[in-house]
Amino acid sequence: MSTTPSQEDYIETIWILIQDKGYARVTDIADRLGINNASVSKMIQKLDEDGLLVYERYRGLNLTEEGYSLGLQLSERHRTLEEFLRSMGMTNSHEINKTVEGIEHYFSADALERIENLMSFIAENPEWWDKFSNWSNGKK
Repeated sequence: MSTTPSQEDYIETIWILIQDKGYARVTDIADRLGINNASVSKMIQKLDEDGLLVYERYRGLNLTEEGYSLGLQLSERHRTLEEFLRSMGMTNSHEINKTVEGIEHYFSADALERIENLMSFIAENPEWWDKFSNWSNGKK
């Protein structure tokens, strides 16, 4: 199933809320995404129709198995990209999050795997990282 960047943001947010609080309410989702409750309700209905979550009015919502799996995948993608940017020397958390939010929806599984491989290589070859850091710092 193909999802839009907006749908991915919702699923990732719902997944994180469920992990953190054990549940996700419309108001929690709206607060986290900085949008109004009506917009959240509309998207929840769409995600319910698409089989990514089950929503019962006044009872809350739960991710389906497919929705949970997608939420986990999206959360891992976000974490990997954050770690990559930190490893490249970015330190401002707000800037890192803003950058990841801007690019994460456009990374293929192959591109993400290559970033993970690069990060593993760097961890296993710290002398390579030292050379890169020295080279990079000399460019500034």
